[in-house]
Parts: sequence; C-alpha cells; structure tokens
Amino acid sequence: MEFKKQFRGYNKHMVNEYVKKNDEIIQLKDSEIETLKQAKEALVKQNELLLHRVNITEKTNEEIARLALKEASDLIEKAKRNANMILKESLDYVRTLNSEVEGYKDQAIAFRANVEKMSKDLLDTIDQSEIFYLIKESENQSSEE
Repeated sequence: MEFKKQFRGYNKHMVNEYVKKNDEIIQLKDSEIETLKQAKEALVKQNELLLHRVNITEKTNEEIARLALKEASDLIEKAKRNANMILKESLDYVRTLNSEVEGYKDQAIAFRANVEKMSKDLLDTIDQSEIFYLIKESENQSSEE
C-alpha cells in the first residue's frame, strides 16, 4: 500500500487502516503459529505413544517367544520322560517274558526227565514181572533145543 502525502503529512485514516490490517495479519500468523505448535505437540505426543506401543509390542513378542520356547522345551522333556518310561516298561516286559520262557524250558526238561524215569521204571517193572520172566524162560528153552 502506498501512502499519499498530504499537506500535514500522511493520511491518518490510511495509515490507521494499514496498521489495523497489519495487526490482523500478525494476529492471524500468531494464531496459525499457535495452531501449528499445538499440532506439533499433538504429533510429538502421538509419536511417543506409538513408540511406547512398539516397545510394549516388542517386549510382548519377546515374552511370547520365550514362553513358547519354554513350553516347547517342557514338552520335549515330557516326551523324553514318556519315551524312557515306555522303553523301561518294554524292557521289563521282555525280561518277564524271557524268565517265563526259561521257566517253560526248565519245566520241559523236568517233564522229559520224569517221562524218561517213568519209562525206565515201567520197563523195569515189565522186565521183573512174572509173565515176562516166563516169556524169557520159554525163549531160552526154545533156543536151546
């Protein structure tokens, strides 16, 4: 804006008008600056909250991973214990079966010995019987004739 000089200086009304507009512009700029400062503060706070959330999320993920590894490790240990228990039970069962088989072997050997003894006793009884004695005597006489 250009001011025209008059007889007694510049036009007061024009200068006042210019100053008034200039004040309004300064107030608008100050208002804009204040609004931008508030927006910046809000963004800084929002950024801090987001960083905090990211940190919490990272810590939570680390904790979840740690717990998952611990649970997996516990499950592996439990599986190992169960496998060892099953193996021990299987070995005990095989040992029991083996001792039963050994018992059956001993029974079979004893049974054979009993049958053998009973057969021998029976043959001895037959050999010592009167009928067999007579049969032998009759055969001896026949062979002598």
